[in-house]
Amino acid sequence: MWSTLRRLIEKFKLIAEDAGEEREWDEHIYLFSNKCGKPYRPYSISQWWDCFMKRNPDLPRICFLDLRHTSVTLLIQAGEHPKVIQSRLGHSNIITN
Repeated sequence: MWSTLRRLIEKFKLIAEDAGEEREWDEHIYLFSNKCGKPYRPYSISQWWDCFMKRNPDLPRICFLDLRHTSVTLLIQAGEHPKVIQSRLGHSNIITN
């Protein structure tokens, strides 16, 4: 999984280099951004996900947030340390409700 994420980050860095002076958000690399590095509005991602789900009716219908929950479950099953998971999610403490 980490190797896939590293490859994705490298791909985004190449896209950022190709954008050259058009790049607006040099200080960050966002997963969901345009070629200039500007992050998409969260609602845009939800709209894209809804369209994706409609184009793939054979997939179980889940909301986009469920992908976040799935990634946490997979990290726990892989034995990742809870503090790493907390940091990855951006949570201020490790307690879950």
